[in-house]
Order: sequence, then structure tokens, then C-alpha cells
Amino acid sequence: MQLEQNTIQILDAHCQVITTMMLPSNIKLTQLAPLKILGDISVKVLPGAAPFRGICVGGVR
Repeated sequence: MQLEQNTIQILDAHCQVITTMMLPSNIKLTQLAPLKILGDISVKVLPGAAPFRGICVGGVR
């Protein structure tokens, strides 16, 4: 059985993508609160995004 996943983007204060990652769909966005240590960030869930493996940082996979 394969778990459903969501593609999540972490954005900086200027709406630039810091990182993109795949997380289980049952994760609560409040569980990402420790990422606030990065500063003024926001989290965006991408609906229906194509799956990829790993983490994308700075636009490079």
C-alpha cells in the first residue's frame, strides 16, 4: 500500500522557493512550525504536482 504524499514548498519572505519536498498527506502543517527557525517563511502545498524523489534546494534537484 502506497501512502499519498503532497508536494510542499517552503518560501522565504520574498516568496522565493527555499526548498521543495514530498511529505505524507496526513502530516499537519503545524508540525512544520520548527521551520520558523529559518526566519520569515511560508509553507505552500502544491495540488496535483508531479512526484519526484528527494529534496530540491535552491531550484536544483
